[in-house]
Amino acid sequence: MQRQALMRLVLSVGMLTIVMIVLAACGEGGSAQDEKAEKVRHIPEDSQTYEGEPLPAGRYATEEFKPAMSFNLAKGWIRGGPEFRDAWGLQDIENDAFWLYFSNAEEVYDPKGSERVKIAPQPEDMVAWLRANPHLKPEEPEPTSVGGEKGVRFDAIVTGAVETPLCPGCVDLPLFHESHGDTSGVEKGEKIRFIVLEDVKGETVTIMVESSPQGFDEFLPKAQQVIETVEWKGWRT
Repeated sequence: MQRQALMRLVLSVGMLTIVMIVLAACGEGGSAQDEKAEKVRHIPEDSQTYEGEPLPAGRYATEEFKPAMSFNLAKGWIRGGPEFRDAWGLQDIENDAFWLYFSNAEEVYDPKGSERVKIAPQPEDMVAWLRANPHLKPEEPEPTSVGGEKGVRFDAIVTGAVETPLCPGCVDLPLFHESHGDTSGVEKGEKIRFIVLEDVKGETVTIMVESSPQGFDEFLPKAQQVIETVEWKGWRT
């Protein structure tokens, strides 16, 4: 009887030890998750503090842009302005002409000749619309994917700009009309990589890697490092 009681005691102590180990492991896992969550950042809104200042390296998630997305940043980026529902971007810290830009604009600028542009709804076929722009010299498109979503990519040289009476001598080619009233465009002489994803949770997302032709091969791998980490979900969603 004493031996059986001793065995029961040993088993009880063993079970208690296992329970304590499991609880401790769960506690550590929760702490690790909380710590990871704390490290996820957002594009800062305070322009006075962050205008021209380097963004800390780490994991980021959008707050306003739709569809929601998260991505990794290494050192060497500054924000390209505030984040909006249909637009946000990053600039290379060493060259403010090197941009990585994400757009989900519902309206575009449709150029007519070289003297005027008009605002039009987002085209049903964004790839065809971009490639038909008379001020872009596009290469052949290739299939690609970003974050598991299929799309098309192609490079293009900006061969012209659209001058208007309001902006004589402009070298910009307006492309997207943003919800807050600003214009997203590219500059004459630049080389652009367009990545168009036609259906990301029902939205059309256009990604632009923008630089000078001379700096394109240098900047593209840096931008691609960010693009390859994109997930189409916000943090904790």
